[in-house]
Amino acid sequence: MSCFPPFSVRIKRFALLSFLLSGAAFPCFGYAAVSGETPPVSDQVDFLAEQINYDEKNQIIVASGNVEITQEGRVVKAKTVTYHLLNEAVEAEGDVVMMEPSGDVHFADRVELKDRFKNGYVKKLRSVLADGSRFTAEEGHRENAERIVMTDATYTPCEECKADPEKAPLWQFRAGKVTHDTTDHTITYNDATFEVGGFPIAYTPYFSHPDGTIHQKSGVLPPTFSSNSQMGLSVNTRYYWAISPSEDATLGARLFTKETPMAFGEYRKRYDDAELELDTSATSSSRKDTVGGETITKGDEFRGHLFGKGLWDIDEKWRAGFRTQLTTDDQYLRQYDLSSESVLDNEVYAERFSGRNYLVGRAMAFQDVRVSDRSADQPNILPDIRSNMLGQPNDLLGGRWSLDLSALGLTRKGNGQDVLRGSATAGWERRDVASFGSVNTLTAALRGDAYKAFNYDEDMSGDSSSDVSTRFYPYVQDVLSYPLVRDFDAFQSVIEPTIALTAASNVDNNSNIPNEDSQDVQIDALNIFSPNRFPGLDRVEDRVHATFGGRAGVYAPDGSEAEIFLGQSFRLNNSDNPFPEGSGLSGQESDFVGQIMADYQRKFGLDYRFQLGADSFESERHELSAYAGWEKISLSATYLYARALEGTDLDQSREQLYQDVTYDFVENWRMRESSRYDFGDLSGFRNVLFGVDYFAQCATISTTAKRSFAFEETGADATEVMVRIGLKNLGEFGTGD
Repeated sequence: MSCFPPFSVRIKRFALLSFLLSGAAFPCFGYAAVSGETPPVSDQVDFLAEQINYDEKNQIIVASGNVEITQEGRVVKAKTVTYHLLNEAVEAEGDVVMMEPSGDVHFADRVELKDRFKNGYVKKLRSVLADGSRFTAEEGHRENAERIVMTDATYTPCEECKADPEKAPLWQFRAGKVTHDTTDHTITYNDATFEVGGFPIAYTPYFSHPDGTIHQKSGVLPPTFSSNSQMGLSVNTRYYWAISPSEDATLGARLFTKETPMAFGEYRKRYDDAELELDTSATSSSRKDTVGGETITKGDEFRGHLFGKGLWDIDEKWRAGFRTQLTTDDQYLRQYDLSSESVLDNEVYAERFSGRNYLVGRAMAFQDVRVSDRSADQPNILPDIRSNMLGQPNDLLGGRWSLDLSALGLTRKGNGQDVLRGSATAGWERRDVASFGSVNTLTAALRGDAYKAFNYDEDMSGDSSSDVSTRFYPYVQDVLSYPLVRDFDAFQSVIEPTIALTAASNVDNNSNIPNEDSQDVQIDALNIFSPNRFPGLDRVEDRVHATFGGRAGVYAPDGSEAEIFLGQSFRLNNSDNPFPEGSGLSGQESDFVGQIMADYQRKFGLDYRFQLGADSFESERHELSAYAGWEKISLSATYLYARALEGTDLDQSREQLYQDVTYDFVENWRMRESSRYDFGDLSGFRNVLFGVDYFAQCATISTTAKRSFAFEETGADATEVMVRIGLKNLGEFGTGD
């Protein structure tokens, strides 16, 4: 078959997929004319143009007028495109646009491509990457579809100013040579200048960073700097190691002008059904400590910490995990600003979920890092086994049954008190709603406990015996409430008076059963209707008591609401009252407890909880939390007051106020301020913070000044100034940790 002579055809939006290049129309230059086979889809080319001229002799197609060529997911658009069939080279001119399968888009005045668009040359390049980052270059070379080497180039992840596209971006790199490696996902600069607002502020002969298309990449992280009155100036250097898509590590060191260096590391690993995290540090340095009430300085010694946690989803019902928090001394974590925890928890556990049933077994150990002598009181727990089972509704006598089982072992170092405890509680509960609207909840339970104490502590035990002690504790409770509801045009109101009567056996709480978990008892609006107001299991509330309370509230469709609650409890026989002073339950009539809560469209809120003396209405305890938020400013405050009680550990009144303010004073700028003030005998600020933040699409700047007031031996007494600068795709530079 002879070929057609050169021709010119005008085409209106005509696609030539397999028509020109498969040989169906012109077999003398199509794929089939060469191989005799039908071209695979990946080798085919789409042409779309208003006019095409074909030079049969030289095997050249010249397309003009809104030209679009597609091959292997890559698209080239231009005013004029010349396609050389013999070597599959393309020359495009006039508003050239190249779109990659990755989402990157390149603009140019002239482009030359060959080898299936994988190699080529570009003039006046302007690129927008998939993440919004932008390149410009006088010229560039594309190499094997893997990298673009540009000269006289710029790079910025900042968006273009819509009002003034020619305006310099917030920041950019300008370099004599820039290489974008799409396989390694890196951007490398040679002879580079860092510009802010178009003004050069830093120079580097070499620089490299990820291109923003991947979530992890091995390399040196930007250093951070800090200034601390206790530690001096410091620099934090880190290396990030992307071991695999599901595993990474960070290694580094912190250098100080007033202390010896500290090495640290972090490791993370995620499995198909498990995860693991480890965090550690080590140094050799001095510290201040308190011995016999005097502050002393200890010489250089090994110091460090190890934190870790793991979780394993064994199957649909079982999972196991661990958490570890260890440090060498009480001050280390606070001194090096690693953690502010007072007591460190360590545990391993396994738990099972099955419908309404739950089982957990764990072992726990604690490290008290408060600067005091109380660390000896912290026990280790082995074992701690609990099982909770719950029946179906209306399964037994119109109610549902429950069964709770537990076993606990506490051990202390040296001659501290050790305890073994077993407990079982069988319960039943039925809830009835009468036709006239009253709600009655009847509960009955029988609990049995067995204890054995070793090396008894008289503060925790009432008897010196170390024999096995048993206790049976049956109780029944009936709670009756009558909610009255009325609908208005703009809201709904509810008034609900409630009365409860609880009867339990007479139990001697001063027996040789130790008190480990029921020491911190406090009546409040949440537990006043509980049958046993003691937390934990070691102490129980015996005999008969009645509780009265009422709640009133209004509720709006937009989520706004307001509630008030007031309640009091009364013991019918106050002999042998088990509650301590300060609990609000030590008298025959309990203190009054209440709560006032309000929320308006999640913009303004108030939560006030109080405890008033039963006879004098004197303030015993107040907790107030409030917040308010407008378009540019938000406020929050928390106030706590607890009255001193003679003869107890609370020998001084406690009164503190914490407040926090944020103010967006202009676009992209925010001011922060917070403080905690103690009104006690040693009144004064405990900490103060002030900060200013700047937020932009491609950069953030945060400046913070913080002052903590504490005893020097705690390791927390310091003044710190921090400045953080975050640049998109480059990471975060700054001062502080």
